[in-house]
Amino acid sequence: MSQAQRDHETAVSWINSEIENLIRDIGKPNASAAATSAITLAFLLRVISDAEHRHFRDRIDQVYERHNAQLKGAA
Repeated sequence: MSQAQRDHETAVSWINSEIENLIRDIGKPNASAAATSAITLAFLLRVISDAEHRHFRDRIDQVYERHNAQLKGAA
């Protein structure tokens, strides 16, 4: 495995971990800050592609959509 592949694998693993933390912390102030930062940093360092950047951003949006739908359902 090349260094670029290892960097990519590490970044994706880190981003997925931060998204999991977001899911646990949803509703708290700045819950998405770490995930958003990880995605942005990985993109700026060019270890994830533009398509992956959009995919991870969409995942964060989906987490919030599910959370907001649950809040509306509970109200």
